[in-house]
Formats: sequence, C-alpha cells, structure tokens
Amino acid sequence: MRAEVAAIERLLKAARLKVKRSPVWERICEENGVGRVIGRDIHFTADEKQRLRAYVQSQYGIDPQYDSRVGGRMAMALQNASEKLSSDSVFGQLIVFATAGNTTVRVNGENFQTPRGSVCSVLPDHLDIDDLQTRNLVIIENGGVMPFWAELQLPGAWQDSVILYRGHRENVRNVVEIVSKQPADKLAWFFDFDPAGLALALEQGKGSTLVPVKWRELSRYTPFNQPKVHHKQSVALKRLKGLAAGELRAIAEHMANEELAVMQEHLTRRQMPLVALSITR
Repeated sequence: MRAEVAAIERLLKAARLKVKRSPVWERICEENGVGRVIGRDIHFTADEKQRLRAYVQSQYGIDPQYDSRVGGRMAMALQNASEKLSSDSVFGQLIVFATAGNTTVRVNGENFQTPRGSVCSVLPDHLDIDDLQTRNLVIIENGGVMPFWAELQLPGAWQDSVILYRGHRENVRNVVEIVSKQPADKLAWFFDFDPAGLALALEQGKGSTLVPVKWRELSRYTPFNQPKVHHKQSVALKRLKGLAAGELRAIAEHMANEELAVMQEHLTRRQMPLVALSITR
C-alpha cells in the first residue's frame, strides 16, 4: 500500500484538520489540489478531507476511514466504539436521496417522492435496488448540494432522476454497491467542474458526467471561478488529460487554458443548464 494512502488513512481516522508538512503530504496535496500550508503544518477543510477519501476509494477500492488494514474487523469494532465516531455514526449508515421530476423510489414496497427542499434517508435494506435500476440515477459528490437538488438544471433525459448522495461515512459502501449494479445508461455523476472533480468522474469508468452546457463561456474571469483552486490541481489536470476523449478532451484543454475551478454549489445555485457526456475508458 502506498505511503500516500496510509497518510490519508491516519488523517481521516484521527478526526483532525491538519498534518505536519512532509514530502508525502506535499505530493498528496499537489495531486488532489487540496490543503493550505501554514507554518510547518498543512490545513484542510472538511470538504477537502472528503475529497481525499473519495480519491482513495476511486483508486484503490477501499474506504480509508473505515476499512482497517491492520487487526481485521475486531480492531475496527474497537475503533467504531469510540465516542467521537459514534456521535456521527448514528445516521452514517443511511442512504440519502431525493427524487427529481416525476420519478419515484420504492421503499418498503411503496413508491416514494421527496418534496422540493427535502431529502430522504433510508436504511439500505429497505430500498428496492431492483426498482432503482430502472430509474435514472445521478450521484452527487457534495452533500451540501442535496437540499437544493430541485435547482439542478438536469438534461432533458435526466429530469426524471433519483438524486443520490455519494456518502461520507458507512453509507459510502452501500452507494458503491448500488452503483455497481446500476446500468451505465442510467447512471450519471455530478462533481465539481475542476480538474480533480472531472478526473474523479472519469475514473468511475461507467455512466456519464454532468457538465455545464455552456462550458466554453466559462473563463478565468468568471466571477465564481476559483483559479487558486485550479492552480493546486496540476497533477489532477494531467490525470484528466490522460483519461478524457472527444468533447471531454476539449473541456480538459479549455479548463487548463482558462484555469477553471467551478464548484457544484455555484453550478446549482446559479441554475446553470447541464449536459450528460458519456464516460469512456
């Protein structure tokens, strides 16, 4: 296992927002476009920690916050019994979703819809996965966007969709299992419109990614663009260019030329129309 994975695992399990500066952490931050150096430490936001977690899950198929590499399941049982973890873990196993348009989700044998401005949390065993496979499914990376799902300007074919939060605790594993069974033509990803976000979407290797229809009109001078975030993602940009093809390749080049980093929140609250582009590996 790479030193980078072990370092991220320690950060997540220690429940802190800073680490001592080191060559390993400098590589991690450069590749993922996260972190801020303050003195001898590197500081992270909570969202940046989740980005690191998602990176390890995508690259290695493990959850660095909960999958133990030493001591097996009994070691994890001791860890999960800690007070700090148990306070959040009460709802951590629940799947969070919303229903856009006229679509429904089948829960406990009944069709269910979420009113505007609300989300639903459900135990995995109560969700009809077979029925879900007949619906369009959009995976949202940032949980903060979920209450505003009705503001998403989904493409025509995706306006009737189940909006599913990718998760940040135990529920991540359940979402991964759901995605593995979802037909590719009924699966889309909505991540940040920056090199790290788009690369992460393409690394899923399945489904489509949702990007702004008018991506060519976004520039370094767009008021809600964050070029400083883009500058931290040079390694992610290189990874993106190696994955992208067709229009996605053109987007990667435009993103590089204009130093683009536009967050999901801005795309959602500004109700920017989205288009679904197929992911090919």
